[in-house]
Amino acid sequence: MREKGKVWTTPFSPWQAEPAHPRNKVLILFVEVCVKTLVELERQYPWEKPKQCPKCQGVRLWGHGYAEAYFDETGGRCVLLKRYRCPECGVVIRLRPQEYWRRIQARVATVSQCVVERLEKGRWPPGCNSARGRHWLRGLKRQVRMRLGMSYAERLVEGFSELVRLGVCAVGRAV
Repeated sequence: MREKGKVWTTPFSPWQAEPAHPRNKVLILFVEVCVKTLVELERQYPWEKPKQCPKCQGVRLWGHGYAEAYFDETGGRCVLLKRYRCPECGVVIRLRPQEYWRRIQARVATVSQCVVERLEKGRWPPGCNSARGRHWLRGLKRQVRMRLGMSYAERLVEGFSELVRLGVCAVGRAV
């Protein structure tokens, strides 16, 4: 029951656009992981804990469970990726294999091979899903236009290489 004369405040009121202190941010750290071993060992996989938080450099990181992910290499089986939480800034750190881009289930090398062959030879390589390839190609065109400018619009293979060199997901749809 509420006491008479007391004002109750909540940390997040429904009419605010967002909390005063946004704490639930997710950072992805790319680490060297053997995906096939990860499938076999599941939760027993020996994840290497980050030494510090990449956001605030805090050294106290807590285990924060696992997140499910799917990769082409696993044959449709779910993979559990380790998560950590920083109690200092509240960020959640998700570990992900370094040979995969964010939100892409295929390896970077596979994506590169499919897109580059399509651009150079005019056809998708055998074994490449053409619907997925078209999605990647649209993403590449968008990334090239937005990040590198129209001078690269006709040189998409060069643009792909430049985006990879810059550390950008070259086929991602989000800019």
